[in-house]
Amino acid sequence: MKIAHLPRSIVLAAMVIVLFSAFPKSVKSQQDPIYTQYLTNLLSIQPAYAGISGVLTLSALSRAQWVGWEGAPNSNTFTMHFPMKSFNVGLGLSIVNDKWGPILQNGLYADYAYRIILRPREYLALGIKAGFNTYHARFTDLELNDPLDPSFAQNVDFKMLPNVGFGVLWHSDIFFLGMSIPKFFKNNIVDDSDKKVYREILHAYAMGGYVFSVADNVKLKPTLLYRWSEQTPSYIDLAANILLYERVWFGATYRLKNSYALSFQFNVNAQLRFGYSFDLTTFHENMINSGTHEFTINYEFHNTRRAKRYTARYF
Repeated sequence: MKIAHLPRSIVLAAMVIVLFSAFPKSVKSQQDPIYTQYLTNLLSIQPAYAGISGVLTLSALSRAQWVGWEGAPNSNTFTMHFPMKSFNVGLGLSIVNDKWGPILQNGLYADYAYRIILRPREYLALGIKAGFNTYHARFTDLELNDPLDPSFAQNVDFKMLPNVGFGVLWHSDIFFLGMSIPKFFKNNIVDDSDKKVYREILHAYAMGGYVFSVADNVKLKPTLLYRWSEQTPSYIDLAANILLYERVWFGATYRLKNSYALSFQFNVNAQLRFGYSFDLTTFHENMINSGTHEFTINYEFHNTRRAKRYTARYF
C-alpha cells in the first residue's frame, strides 16, 4: 500500500493526539527493565521497529544497575531483526533476562512490522509483538526480620506468562515518533500453594527524536522517551547526543526526578558499533551505590546481496 504525498503536518498532528490521549493523566514496582541506551534496544519495547535498518541487525545490551547495592537489578537483552524481500515487512526476536532481588524473569518475544510508504524514505510502521515471560521468585532465600511472615513463606518456582503487544512508529532517515504497549495482558502470579502474590501491570511508551546538522561533520540528536506504568511513577527521559564525523557519539540523559547519565558510542565501521553509559541516581540521597553501568554492541550484516540501507544509522 502506498500513500503518496500525504501532508506531513496531518500525520504529525494525528500522531501527537494519539500519543498524549493514550496515557492516563494520574499514575502511582517497576516490572520491566529500564535502559539508558534504549535506542540500541528499541525492539524490546517497540515491535514496529523490526526491520528498520534494512538488513539483518543483531544487538546486545547488558545493564548493571545501582552497583554495590544488594539485590540491585541486572538486565541483559539480545535482539535481532531484519526485513523480508520487501522492506514493507520486518521480523524480529527479543530475548530478555532480568534479575532483581529474589526475582528472576526471562522473556522471549517475536515481532512483526508492516510499513506504509508515506513518501520516499518516509514510513508509517505498525507492529505486533507476541511471546512469553517466565517468572521465578526465591522468597524463602531472603533474610527476613520476621521469619514467620506469610508473604514470603512460599516460592514461585516457574510461571509462564504469555503476552501480546503493539506499536506504531513514524520514521524517516532523520526523525522518529511513535508509541507502544509491549504487554497487554495483566497476568496473575501465584506461589507454590497457588496463592496470588503479584499481578503484572500495564506499561506504555511514547518516543521521539530528530537529527539536526549543526556544522560540517557534526550532528545533534535530541530524543525523548515517556514511560507510563500503572501504580508506579512515570518516567521521562530527555537526551541529547552529538555525532562527530559519522563515527563518535557523545551524549547526556536526564531522567526526571530519578537519575542522569553520560553515554558514549563508537562506530568501528558501517557495521559494528559499541556503546557505554554511566548513570547516577538523584531520587534517594541515602541510597549508597556506585552508579549504573550499561554496555551495548550492535552489528549489521551489510555483506549480503540484499543488503541496503533504508534508514540512516542514527536510530
